[in-house]
Amino acid sequence: MSSEPAPAIEEPQRRRRSRHRILWKIINPPTRRLAGFAPWWVLLEAKGRRTGRPRKTPLARGPIDGNVVWVNSVHGRYAHWVRNLEATPEVRIKLSGRWHNAYATVHEYDEAVVRRFNLYARSGPRTLGIDPVLVRIELRSHA
Repeated sequence: MSSEPAPAIEEPQRRRRSRHRILWKIINPPTRRLAGFAPWWVLLEAKGRRTGRPRKTPLARGPIDGNVVWVNSVHGRYAHWVRNLEATPEVRIKLSGRWHNAYATVHEYDEAVVRRFNLYARSGPRTLGIDPVLVRIELRSHA
């Protein structure tokens, strides 16, 4: 388990991210119940990098390519869920009501992949994004 400090962030972005964090704390709890069932959301479960406890995060789902699901991180590598999966890339993802074991990797933001996301998923990085990145989640099996 890694407890590396967050990457350096400039003051205007820090204030902006702080406002967004408050918004996510309001939106995420009720969204967790729908994520994994609604077709435009998934529920990602990664181990906390400090505690090792499971952490569930609702995310807008991107395209599915066979056994690969793409999601984007609006706040890039600053997002705690991204830092958690970088420390432990073995994750679980709830997709269409079923849990899958998976392996997640972080990739640079690629407009060619992002164009395949639905409008809802594409809007996050444009409106709220701070150095967004893509996360490739390779499904391994049903959990």
